[in-house]
Amino acid sequence: MQGGYAVGPAVDRVFAMATAEESLSLDGLLQAVARDRGRPLTVTEDPHMPAGVFGHWIRFADRDEVSYASWTQTRDRTIAHELGHIVLGHQGRPVLEVAQAVLPTDMHDLAALILRRDCADAAAAAEELAAEQFASLLLNRLRSFGGREPRLRSRWG
Repeated sequence: MQGGYAVGPAVDRVFAMATAEESLSLDGLLQAVARDRGRPLTVTEDPHMPAGVFGHWIRFADRDEVSYASWTQTRDRTIAHELGHIVLGHQGRPVLEVAQAVLPTDMHDLAALILRRDCADAAAAAEELAAEQFASLLLNRLRSFGGREPRLRSRWG
């Protein structure tokens, strides 16, 4: 269980909150999650994403933003993975860890001083695994049930 929801039930919950039309596409499911959370959720393509980073979610005070790398071959999977982090209630990687991943080594100490955070987070690997499981289940369900009545899809899983 991650962030209050086990992965399977979290996928079920997303389909259950979606309208019939929303449950037909990933974009529709994103709208359903945004409505349920009561805050905008935008998805943007990022041509400047660092090498090795396919996508990321930023939780702002008033909205959520998911970005994916322009070069990714798996746009929907990347977005579904980030949606998994949102729905599963993940906290994300510590900001220092993210900064050190993109900054040159000689800037790491300065980043640590400015951010004053500890980047040791044992839960990060578990969150990544749960988000991957969420993405797989969500996308498989979208593909598997094609034209069937959407409300039934949320029950079948």
